[in-house]
Amino acid sequence: MTNVGILVGPERRAFDISVAREVYDDRSDRGLPRPAVRLLAAQAVTVLDPVHSIRRTHDFSTVEELDILVVPGSDNPHSEPSCQEVAVVARAAAAGVLVASLCTGAFTLAAAGLLNGRQATTHWRFADELSRRYPSVDVRARDLYCGEGKLWTSAGVTAGIDLLLHLVRQDWGADAAQTIAKAMVTPVFRPGTQAQYADTNLPAKSSPSVEKLQLEVSRDLQQHWSVKELAAVCAMSTRTFHRWFSDTVGTTPITWLNDLRVREAQRLLEQSDLPVGAVAQQVGFASDDPLRKHFTSRLGITPTGHAAVFRQQRP
Repeated sequence: MTNVGILVGPERRAFDISVAREVYDDRSDRGLPRPAVRLLAAQAVTVLDPVHSIRRTHDFSTVEELDILVVPGSDNPHSEPSCQEVAVVARAAAAGVLVASLCTGAFTLAAAGLLNGRQATTHWRFADELSRRYPSVDVRARDLYCGEGKLWTSAGVTAGIDLLLHLVRQDWGADAAQTIAKAMVTPVFRPGTQAQYADTNLPAKSSPSVEKLQLEVSRDLQQHWSVKELAAVCAMSTRTFHRWFSDTVGTTPITWLNDLRVREAQRLLEQSDLPVGAVAQQVGFASDDPLRKHFTSRLGITPTGHAAVFRQQRP
């Protein structure tokens, strides 16, 4: 995704705009592609930017040229989205541009009819309103981000970073996402199904961490990793672990574990010449069949197809 558009306007959240600009910042000195980032507004104007000094926005005439259009959230999600912005989002989608909303930007996608019959998420505070105003949308109130193909939505605040890193990982590879995450001092990977917030508060001294569990499991993905063994890492009984994991992550331990395995398989397919069967074995799948199943369902491409794309790009 080298041509990136960010929808800006009087009510678009400055934080979300900054997140998109930071993820797609120029890091060509570290071997990443250099994106062309355009700020899109109803009318082209020159704006004062405290970080980048003076910046000129682009009008909506260039939207079909984009690879991705980022739709930030609104400071006033209870109001109806701008008709012009709704129309330009619909135009982008019709032209095959990938459209990704951050936080309450999902309301603009829904108003454009893009989310009808699809799963979508937004900030948990506004999930009920999204369901009420757009009943044909399958609102996933707990998810950090969700989508498929060229339509994606994310929850509030840092969940937008998670979604954009996920899209970078799909397009530029796992190493690129890791480079950006390191620069932003943020976790490189949180599954979209991870809960937006924890329903329970555990004592601080004994509270386990999903990140620490992920680090421990990632060190030895070839291990079988039963739920009992995962629970033992967190010093919990299996029953307590199931409850804690569901409340904290919002999915099952096995689904989460398969997410980790797919992510590592993605990295190996991009960086090595290992056959799919060998990659499956290295990441803990019994054969290439379950790898193919989980990889395709999460990334929309087969492991063989994904490897071919990145191996063609090598010198």
